[in-house]
Amino acid sequence: MSADWERRMKTYFHRIDFDKDGSITKRDFEGMAERFVESEKLDAVKGKELKDKLIKVWENYLKGVTSDGTKLTESVFVATMRKKLHDQKLKEALAGPLPLFFGAVDANGDGLIQRDEFSLFFQIIGLDPQLAPASFDAIDTNHDGQLSLDEFVEAGTEFFITQDEKSPARVFWGPLI
Repeated sequence: MSADWERRMKTYFHRIDFDKDGSITKRDFEGMAERFVESEKLDAVKGKELKDKLIKVWENYLKGVTSDGTKLTESVFVATMRKKLHDQKLKEALAGPLPLFFGAVDANGDGLIQRDEFSLFFQIIGLDPQLAPASFDAIDTNHDGQLSLDEFVEAGTEFFITQDEKSPARVFWGPLI
């Protein structure tokens, strides 16, 4: 794997380690869904659906790689993702929660995400919303000033999978650390 891919995995790790304890747990995955409900961007039913899909990613791809099945350190997460890249079902699993994120971020319900709505996505996941425009512009691959569901899901999954260091998806979760 390239150094760029490894930076993306480390970036994601830090983005979802919500309690900043240096590990990713099932609770971090649950917390991501809860943030969308608390921000009133998802109702309880959609929040549960998002939570279930995120937990499925945890259960199927991450839980079993630690001795106690509860905590992943950054190095273990990166190594696990490296091994899982060849799993044919990984892209599908990664894509699972993205339409729900999309629906939550599409505040005006027009089926597209505008730049200001994408800033809200960054805010909900704990990033500085001022970082969102650069990521938005990168993943807006048809340059129409809005993100379609396809663009959003493609960028969100390609972030994890592509080896292309010039891929616009590399900044889906914000600037790399």
